[in-house]
Amino acid sequence: MSDRGVSSVQFLVASGLALVLFLTMANLVVVQYGRGALRSALDQGARAGAVSSSPHDCADRIEHVLSQLLGGRMGDSVAAECVVGPVLVTASGRAVFDSWTPFTTDFVIELTAQATREVPP
Repeated sequence: MSDRGVSSVQFLVASGLALVLFLTMANLVVVQYGRGALRSALDQGARAGAVSSSPHDCADRIEHVLSQLLGGRMGDSVAAECVVGPVLVTASGRAVFDSWTPFTTDFVIELTAQATREVPP
């Protein structure tokens, strides 16, 4: 009995598993980037709303930052809102980032940022 070709099958299986592992790790890096971009946009939006006391300014700032940091399908998956209260401005956002492998579910990110309103003297 010949062992020819056995190493080729082992190499193919090992290469396939390595590729799936690499793809999963790359997907996690991209999702963490998206999470950071959403966090930055919410922080800046809350600060803008705290200065102007306007939910419109807060939402505009979030949209501007997201347009600079996230594009394409990642940016399309983000929904954000701003609420201006008597003391705090709250910016909250939700994003669903696609999984690149069939073995994992999509990544759902929900974040909130708050800033204290600046009341003129």
